[in-house]
Amino acid sequence: MQILDRYIIKAVFISTLLFLLVIVALYGFIALSDSFKYIGKNTFTTSDAFYYTLMTMPRRIYELYPFSVLLGAMMSLGALNSNGELVIIRAAGVSVARIIFSVMKAGFILALLMLLWGEYVIPVTESIAQNHHANKAQGVTSIRSEEVTWVRDKNNYTKIAAIASNKDLIGITMFTFDEDKTLKVSTKAAKAKFNGEDWVLYDIQQTFITQEKIVTNKVDKAIWPTLLNMELVDVIVSKLEFLPARGLFQYAEYLDSNGLDSQQYWMAFWSKIIAPFSIAAMLLFAVPFVFDSSRTNNAGNRLMIGVFIGVIFTIANKVVAQFGLVYSLSPFISASLVTLITFTIAVLLIRRIN
Repeated sequence: MQILDRYIIKAVFISTLLFLLVIVALYGFIALSDSFKYIGKNTFTTSDAFYYTLMTMPRRIYELYPFSVLLGAMMSLGALNSNGELVIIRAAGVSVARIIFSVMKAGFILALLMLLWGEYVIPVTESIAQNHHANKAQGVTSIRSEEVTWVRDKNNYTKIAAIASNKDLIGITMFTFDEDKTLKVSTKAAKAKFNGEDWVLYDIQQTFITQEKIVTNKVDKAIWPTLLNMELVDVIVSKLEFLPARGLFQYAEYLDSNGLDSQQYWMAFWSKIIAPFSIAAMLLFAVPFVFDSSRTNNAGNRLMIGVFIGVIFTIANKVVAQFGLVYSLSPFISASLVTLITFTIAVLLIRRIN
């Protein structure tokens, strides 16, 4: 049976890798073309467009991974079925359940790779990509850690403890240095709101540092002159799903402890936890279409069915997630509902296999 396991796992792996390379190459070309629109803005050049696209490729691989696994499984197992290999295997006394078990072993390995990729590769490459883009295209440096966001604006370094769902900045600490890198002013503010034109700081405490003395001043509110704009804030917030799961958990806990809206961050956390299970769901869903020769009589049909299922799965996941955010549903249920439905349908279809 180990020979059977290795044979099926190898077939699924090779086919998945081929589909992943093709899809990512096409997706990457489109992304590169889109990044060309920033050329000429600030100091963004053609080489920056290539570098930014390259650094975002791990994220695109992560996004397309379940889709590629589905297509890879349908095409590889379908080829085994079309060549009569699965028929021979079953004639040798191997049950459908045992074949599915071998397929799910491949799914376990692929899911583990996806989990490690999302936890340790994407957070690094996305941080590099977004920081490079913000610096070159907008002249602002932003670094997102697991708990806080650091923003550099010329000689000003700003730490933001949290970003609320309405894009308010919470817990702001700013350090202003002179040309000799000497700290001149330290500013703390409870929050900052964007009024449509400028950022407004509230509950401000400033400390001015000179060679002779240190002066502290308190202000209720003031305009914050900064290059940080809403576009950059949108980038910081929208890329939270690419933080490691432990970072999302800690950040959501921080928001909860301060009475802030944390639902979208819990949604991102549970989506990352559920994502590897979607690999198993995709593989299981591919099985009944492989064994039913009336629906998989050629590679073209299998490819069309796989693309259709993958698109429906992706769209359904996004719709349910947004629906859950709008109506304040449980993030766990919203993140896992489509995967659970896919599992259920796959099991029902498999039970019909003779």
